[in-house]
Amino acid sequence: MTKVSLNAEKLETAIAQIRKVATDAEGARSSINLEINNADVAVPDTDFSSDALTAIDNLRARADEIESCKDEIVRLNESGIAGMDANGVITYNLPDTVTINSSGDLSSVVQAEIDAEKAKNADPDELLDLMNGSVADHQDDEVYAAAFADAMGPEGMADLAYTIDKHRQYQLENFPDYDPKDPDTDYGTRWDRTNEAWLSAQATLSICFGTATNSSAWTPQHRKEYAEELAELVTDEDQPYYMPLGFNLLLEGANRTAANTAEVDGEAVQAGGVFNKYFLQDLGNAIQAHEKTSEGYPAWREMMLKTSSPEGSMGDWDPMAGILTAMGRQPDAALDFLAPPVDDRATEQTVEVDGTTWEWLKGRDWDSTSFEALTAAIAGASEHRQLTTGTKDERAAWITEQAVVDMAGRKDGLWTDTSRQNAAVVLANSMQEVDEAAGDVQRNSRRSQFNAAMPAGWDEKHDEEVRALLQETLKDDVALQTVSDAAGRYASARMDSALDALPEDASGEEAYKRASQTGYSNGRLIGYIQGAAEKGRGDAAAEKDATNQMILNAFGKGLSFIPGPQSAVAGKALSIAESYALDMVGDCLPSNAQQAQDEAVSMQEQAMRRILAESYVKLDERGYLPPEAYLDYENNYYEDSWMKRDDQGDLHIDGEALLSNPESIEQFMGWIEDDWELDSVLGEALMGSNGFEAGAKSGRR
Repeated sequence: MTKVSLNAEKLETAIAQIRKVATDAEGARSSINLEINNADVAVPDTDFSSDALTAIDNLRARADEIESCKDEIVRLNESGIAGMDANGVITYNLPDTVTINSSGDLSSVVQAEIDAEKAKNADPDELLDLMNGSVADHQDDEVYAAAFADAMGPEGMADLAYTIDKHRQYQLENFPDYDPKDPDTDYGTRWDRTNEAWLSAQATLSICFGTATNSSAWTPQHRKEYAEELAELVTDEDQPYYMPLGFNLLLEGANRTAANTAEVDGEAVQAGGVFNKYFLQDLGNAIQAHEKTSEGYPAWREMMLKTSSPEGSMGDWDPMAGILTAMGRQPDAALDFLAPPVDDRATEQTVEVDGTTWEWLKGRDWDSTSFEALTAAIAGASEHRQLTTGTKDERAAWITEQAVVDMAGRKDGLWTDTSRQNAAVVLANSMQEVDEAAGDVQRNSRRSQFNAAMPAGWDEKHDEEVRALLQETLKDDVALQTVSDAAGRYASARMDSALDALPEDASGEEAYKRASQTGYSNGRLIGYIQGAAEKGRGDAAAEKDATNQMILNAFGKGLSFIPGPQSAVAGKALSIAESYALDMVGDCLPSNAQQAQDEAVSMQEQAMRRILAESYVKLDERGYLPPEAYLDYENNYYEDSWMKRDDQGDLHIDGEALLSNPESIEQFMGWIEDDWELDSVLGEALMGSNGFEAGAKSGRR
C-alpha cells in the first residue's frame, strides 16, 4: 500500500497558481508576438510562438490532471473509504498491486474501491443494481477490474459469486404469484426476468474478473499470487465450506458453454469471463497437484460433506468444472493444459503429447454438470485444428481424437444441450474426420492439394465413434446447425480446391466432370450428417421436416462462406456455434409451419439442389459458364435477384444470395433446365444426389 495524504483546499490554491502562471505566460506570448509583428526589422525564422503555446497548453493540462486526481481522492473521502483529520487532510492507502498512469486510471481505481465496498454490504436489490449497473459499465476497464478484484480479494470474489447465486435461488424459490408494482405482467415473464437479471449479474462478475487477469495493471507475479490464493479456497478444507461453489461460479459465469453466450432479456450476451491462459493453467495445475497428493477425498469434497443440506450436484463443487469451462473460452489455455508437448523444443515432425493430464481427467467421476465443462475445454482446444508451422494442430488433433473416442462412449444420461453444443464444436473443427467416416475412406496429405491444406489428422480412423457422437450431439438444434454449417464450409473449400487444381487450358467439359465428382463427395457428407441426425433424434414426420430444413439452411450458409480453400476450413467453429446460439435467442430458427411449404421436395432433392447451385457458382467464378447463359431467347440479360454484375458489367451468379434463399434456388433450377447449354451439365451433377443417399445410409447405421 502507498499512503496518500491530501489537503484539498491547499491543493486547490496551488492549482489556481499554476493556472495563473499559464494565463500570465499566454499574455506575455501575445505581447511578444505583437511586438515582433510591429517591428520594422527582419526577424529570423523562429518557432518561439508555437513552442511557447505548446508549453502553456501542457501546463494547463497538468493542472487539469492534478485537479482530476484531487477530485477522485475527495470522492473517496465522501464515500467513506478514505479518512479526513481535523486539519482537512484526506488519507487513503492506494493499492500497490494496480499500476496507475493517469487520472483516468485513478478514477477507475476509485470507482472500483467504492463499488467493492458497496458489494460487501449491499442488500439483494442493491447488489443486483450494482452488478448490472456500475460493475457492468466498467467490466471491460482493465484498471477498474484489477482494482475491484484486489479490493474484494480472492475469497471476497468467490464469496460474491456465491452470494449472487444464493440471492437468485432464494428469490426464485419464493417468487410471488402477484406483484403490485407490475400487475399487468404474468408470473412466467416476471420469473424469467428475475432469473435473467441475476444471471446477468453472475456473468458481469465473471467477465470483470477475466478482464482483471488479463490487465496490464497487474504484474505477472501478482497474477500468479492471486491464482495461488484463489486455488487455496478449494484445496484447504478449513476455508468456508461453500468456497468451491463460489469458485466455479466466478469462473463459469452464467453457464458452461464454450461459445460463451447466454440469453438475457431476449438478447444474447457474454456468459462469462475470458481469462488469462497462464492464470487458468496455474489454477488447473494447483488442483491437479493437490488431488494427486491428497490422502482420501480432496479438500473440495470434504467441504461438500460439511453442508447440512445438498447444494447443487457434484459438478457444481468440483473446481475443475469452473477451470475447464473457462479454458473452453480460452483455447490456448485448453490446448496447453490438456495436450502439452513432452518437450517444448519439439517440432511438428517430432512432437509427442504428454497425456498425463488427460488420463487424470478421464478418471474423474463426471456428472452432467462437470461433463459440460469437460466438453467445453475440449471444444476450446479443438479451435487449434488449423494448419500451422508449430505443434498446435498436431496436439489439437491428438486431444480431439482422444476426446471423441471418450465422448462417444458416454451414456445418454450424461448429456445436456450444453454438452452437445460443446461437442458439436469439436466435430465441426474435425470435419476432415467426419468426412472420412462418411465415405469410409482415409485421407492422405500427399494425394491432393485439398488434403495438404488440412491440419494434422488423427492417428487412426474412428468411424463408429464419430457416427455415435454425431447421433448423440445432433439431438440439439444449435449443435445440428453448427456441424451442418461447418460441413458447408468444408464442402465449399473442397470444390474450390478441386477446380483450382485443373490445368489452365482445361475445357468446360473437364471442369463439369470435376465438379460432378466433388459434388458426389459433398453430397455424401451432408447426407451422412442428415442420416446421423435422423437416427439420433428419432423425429416424427413434422419434426423431421424442421430438422432437415435446419440442416439445409446451415449447410447452404456454410457453402456461401469465405471463398478461399484454407480460410473456409480452418478451425474456429466456436464462432459458428455462437452465431447459431444468437439465432436461437432471436427465434431465427425455422418453424414447423415454414417447413410445411417444402414438404413436396425431399431432403435429398433439396441437398442436391444446393450442391448443384454451389457447383455452378464455382464454375462461374472461374469462367467455365458461357456468357450466353445469362441471355434470354431475345438476347436480353436476365434480371434475377441472385445474379449480379461485375466491374465490366457482365452478369454472374451471386452465390450468397442464391444459397441463402430457397426461392432463388427454385429459380436457378428453372434456369439451368431451360437453357440447353447449362442443362448438359445437369446429368453429371446428379451424382451429388447419389452421394447424399450413400451418406445418409451410413449415418443412420
